Amino acid sequence: MQAEAQCSLFCIQIVTVHSVGALIFKVWRGGWWVDSAASIVLGLSFAWEGIKLLKWVRDPDFDGGCCGHCAMIQCGVTR
Repeated sequence: MQAEAQCSLFCIQIVTVHSVGALIFKVWRGGWWVDSAASIVLGLSFAWEGIKLLKWVRDPDFDGGCCGHCAMIQCGVTR
C-alpha cells in the first residue's frame, strides 16, 4: 500500500507541474519559456526518482520486493 501511495504522489506531482506550466503558458503571453522550464522540472524529478531507486536497489537489505517488512506481511509470515 505504501508503494501505491508513493506512486500516486509522484503522479500527482507530474500532473501538477504539467498543468501549472500549461496554464501559465496559455495565460501569459511573455511566458514562452515556461513550457521549457516545466520540462526541465519534470526531467529533474524523474532523475531524482531514478537516483532513489538505484540507492534502494543497492541497499544490502534489498530482497527484490517492494520492502522487506511489506513482503513478509503479504505472505503471512512474521519475523
